[in-house]
Amino acid sequence: MVIKAVDAPAEISPSGILTLSLEFRNGSCVRAVLAEADQDGEYVIEGSYDVFMKIFEGKLPAFAAFALGKLRLVKGPLSRLADYMPLALEIVNKARRAAGF
Repeated sequence: MVIKAVDAPAEISPSGILTLSLEFRNGSCVRAVLAEADQDGEYVIEGSYDVFMKIFEGKLPAFAAFALGKLRLVKGPLSRLADYMPLALEIVNKARRAAGF
């Protein structure tokens, strides 16, 4: 799964793109790679950098962001993506705690 943030500030990513590539195996995330470049995966979720920061800061629930059209699935079947959402949300929650949010 690739989570792609567009419109990132130049001081964070000169290309304006940040991607987080997550690899899941047997119900666990086994690899996470942050890159300042476009990446591809079986699933690609895209949204603005600001939207992802609101999600990370706990100001916007991820499911609400999808419902409001602030995040969109640009690659992969939505029906199978639901299986990965609890793991992705767990990763966000752990990252939030580690960052002190």
